[in-house]
Amino acid sequence: MPELKNKLAVGDVQSAHTKNIMVLKWVDRREVFMLSTKFDSNLDDSGKFDRKGNLVKKPICVINYNQCMGSIDKTDMLLSSVECVRKTSKWYNKIFFHLIDLSILNAFSAFKTVTGQNMPHAIFQLEVIRQLLEKYGVNTVSPRGRPCTKDQPFRLSARHFPSDVKKLDSGKVQRRKCIVCTRNNKRKDTMYMYQECDVGL
Repeated sequence: MPELKNKLAVGDVQSAHTKNIMVLKWVDRREVFMLSTKFDSNLDDSGKFDRKGNLVKKPICVINYNQCMGSIDKTDMLLSSVECVRKTSKWYNKIFFHLIDLSILNAFSAFKTVTGQNMPHAIFQLEVIRQLLEKYGVNTVSPRGRPCTKDQPFRLSARHFPSDVKKLDSGKVQRRKCIVCTRNNKRKDTMYMYQECDVGL
């Protein structure tokens, strides 16, 4: 197998060929390697556009793979950015959390089919968590002193759920200062906020 070690910019391609096989290295968000006995290293329009509105070109073998890949690959691709599985020595923990990820993905697919809404998977996952906490979450911290006989304000009930910061009229994503980081003398901008207190999270 030839070693393709050249440092490439996003969208660039490096390839090597024999009579029967082609090995290709292409850079998208990360390095992608392909082996093909059918396609060469030529690029073609992918039908997608980048942030500047330019048509994105991809290797023909990558376009064909994306069109023909099985449901397992698609599932892994959808879960790769939001999965809750982390490194652990307990194999059954990995299986448990992977089943949760698959359940949320199936619910997300059903949600899009029924409602027709094109909500991002990560936002759907946050909404599921928020609704579960609202319905089943309990405050496990035991209060000190005498029990309060008055109704607690919502901001003191430890049930703070994030929501997206509203976009500007121009459609540009707006960011706010994170109140937690500010208290620790750090500056960090965030796309999420707590609406009841009108603060960034």
